[in-house]
Amino acid sequence: MTSRLYYLGPWRLLSTEGEDTALALGEAIRDGAVEREQVFRDNWRTLSARVRVGGHTLLLKVPRARNRRRWERLLSLFRGSDALRTFRHLERMAGLGLQAPEPLIAGELRRYGMVTDSFVCYRFIEGRRPNGEDAPAVLRALRVLHSQGYLRSDAQLANFLISDDGEVVFIDFRLKRPRVFPRLQKARELDRFLRSCPEARLHLTPEESGSLWLQIAHRLENLSFARRNLKRQLRGRKRDRH
Repeated sequence: MTSRLYYLGPWRLLSTEGEDTALALGEAIRDGAVEREQVFRDNWRTLSARVRVGGHTLLLKVPRARNRRRWERLLSLFRGSDALRTFRHLERMAGLGLQAPEPLIAGELRRYGMVTDSFVCYRFIEGRRPNGEDAPAVLRALRVLHSQGYLRSDAQLANFLISDDGEVVFIDFRLKRPRVFPRLQKARELDRFLRSCPEARLHLTPEESGSLWLQIAHRLENLSFARRNLKRQLRGRKRDRH
């Protein structure tokens, strides 16, 4: 269904629902008049919860940290809110022939042109976390995405879902079209997935397993992990001194 823009006072809403439903949903979410059925995360960084509102079971996400960071607010002058971008990415997945949650509504509040608050809601999908036995199916879905020219970001096994009808569903993703060294960037994403799901190595094609790009990507990822671990250690030592 095609999404449309609506306005609820100063709030800008993007929704696949009709105007009356979209405004009612936006008002309920804005005012916190939703029933939280299950909270997955509720901290300074993110609110992520399964909610019931207007007869819909939805996944509500509020990117609190992104809404508050000054540099993120400045960037929103040019690229919009994280919530509306997430909505657009979910819409795009259907056009790519891949499974993702159906977006229902997203909203953003601006002040002086900058986004200061936002949220996104999509339909909650019943399913289970994948395991090693699902590696071939998840790997096929990732290949399809790469063949369309996109990366999903953070391609860990935990960031996929197996729906009740057995489909591989992309969750917690941001689409990115690599412009520089696209084959290397796809190989790095594949390497990250293999680290989270070693069983998938058994299902690589000969071209993939023998790829020079994958070998280079593996070395680069090793360096990236080593750098992040070093930063954590330095931060830990700094906290210990204080």
